[in-house]
Amino acid sequence: MPPKRSITTSGGSTRSSRPSKRYRNAAIGAPSADDAAAASPRLAQAQALAERAGGGASYLAVRPVRHGVRSLRETSLQVAARGLYESVRIARDQPAASPSKGNSNIGWDPERDSGRIEDARHLRTFIQNLPVDVANRLMRLVLDMTTSTSFDDPSDPGVSVMSIAMLFFHPNTTRLSLSGMAAPMLLVSRIPHCTGLTELDLSGHVALRDPILAKVVAQLPTLEIVNLKGCTKIGDQTLVALSMASEDRLRVVNLSLTAVTIKGLTSLLARCKNLEVLKLANVQGLNERNVSKWITDATDAALGWRHAPLSRLRTLKVRSTEFTDASIGRLLSLCAPTLERLDVSYSNLKTLDFISSALHTLPEWKLTKLVASGLPLTPTTLQGFFDPLAERPDEERRRFSTLKLGSLPATSTKAPGLTDAVLAKLMPSLEKLDGLEKVSLFQNWGLGKLEQPLSRFVEVIGRKCTFLDLTLPVESYHLEGLLPPIEDESDPDPSISYEPPRLQTLVLDSSRITDDAAGAISACHDLRSLHLAETRISTRLLSTVLNSCPNLVQLNLTSCRGVPVTQRRTFFEAWAKGEVSPA
Repeated sequence: MPPKRSITTSGGSTRSSRPSKRYRNAAIGAPSADDAAAASPRLAQAQALAERAGGGASYLAVRPVRHGVRSLRETSLQVAARGLYESVRIARDQPAASPSKGNSNIGWDPERDSGRIEDARHLRTFIQNLPVDVANRLMRLVLDMTTSTSFDDPSDPGVSVMSIAMLFFHPNTTRLSLSGMAAPMLLVSRIPHCTGLTELDLSGHVALRDPILAKVVAQLPTLEIVNLKGCTKIGDQTLVALSMASEDRLRVVNLSLTAVTIKGLTSLLARCKNLEVLKLANVQGLNERNVSKWITDATDAALGWRHAPLSRLRTLKVRSTEFTDASIGRLLSLCAPTLERLDVSYSNLKTLDFISSALHTLPEWKLTKLVASGLPLTPTTLQGFFDPLAERPDEERRRFSTLKLGSLPATSTKAPGLTDAVLAKLMPSLEKLDGLEKVSLFQNWGLGKLEQPLSRFVEVIGRKCTFLDLTLPVESYHLEGLLPPIEDESDPDPSISYEPPRLQTLVLDSSRITDDAAGAISACHDLRSLHLAETRISTRLLSTVLNSCPNLVQLNLTSCRGVPVTQRRTFFEAWAKGEVSPA
């Protein structure tokens, strides 16, 4: 029996707990009215889902991080980057060409920028002679300044595109990220000048077209890592050109939210034998028939290159696709022995039986992460996955570190979702998984209606995690397991040493906690991020937590009526100025 805790509450409550209307009425990732005008509805849905996964990042109150003393190298690079940025920045009295003149390349005017070419050549020579890691870091800093300025001051005319290309697009550049930039096609067309490029990130460029990028990647034979997430117009032409140019050098490719089909994917699997990471989230058309044809064609084509496709794959992501149980079974037949991370959330899977069959029959367990949110899983299929894992050797059990089982739907009496009764059946196996560090059980609204087993879960598993998402009907007493035990002065046991909770991120959105949970949360002294959206807490709890958690830098106080509206996004500043009054 666990020791008594320093906060006492009433016994297990059977009171019905329902999520707020905000969560009951809005489906995960559902497009809002604003999204209807977006260029890509699929991209908007994925961004909404990512926002939920991040706990509502755009609503956070953020405390400025106090960095230590920068190294002389980093300080010098910061100063150099600022100087380079100012040298390529367009003066406000010389605005970029307007769209009415037919020029859509932001920040690029041939008549205006031609005079800067000679100066850029001298700087280019200097940058080319820098060590590769220094030059790459310098370019990243300049591009970050360009991106942040465009967000902070939309009226800023931007930077000279030609100068950016002249300075940084040269054979010594090995890493290039244009993610988040409104990069014009002129800048993208200059990427082949980076003949030694190994990493390319163009994520989020919804206007980038397939034929243009296909010509670019065809001239980059040294690419190893490619991120095209959110490039909704990129399809098979680019993927075929990429696989033909890179072949066995390509290791990581993110094709989430692109327009690729099995034609391009067949070429990828057949030619790229060293592929380690494959992400296909929100890719359409991956139904059972197409996946079967894809695997068959890729396996036959790979015979010409004398290798088995996906034999080195470590990460597979098929989130929000039409993958079925049979489809994932076919794919795992190729990559199960090496697979370490698997995301099948919000797909068409009905069970974990094919996954369990593929992994538990292997002589060695290597899987470290499983994301299976949004699947209609039964208690039987969950036990079929976790029970054999709990019997594995200690070293193999500790490898399994990340588990996400959020929003499991209740579709029938056999598949009731994740409830108190289902979690109670899984607890004996989950308690043996000593390596769990990140656990998410968000939006399982049938969980937490009783005191047990959720209290036991927090005490045995949750306190050992660094990330814990309990967007559930959690009560304050469920968190008592985070508190230190009360020492029995009459019979102390010196062999038992107290270890404080390891939590760094705790998500309690839409929970039923009150200020009574202040002691339990404050026991997490290493807490960095705390999410309390739509809870009944007040400034009293927050003041207690801030006094006990010096590393706390993020707070989500959305719709917390116990906190003044004006302080919800600026709570750290208000607390530092003494403007927060205890409730």
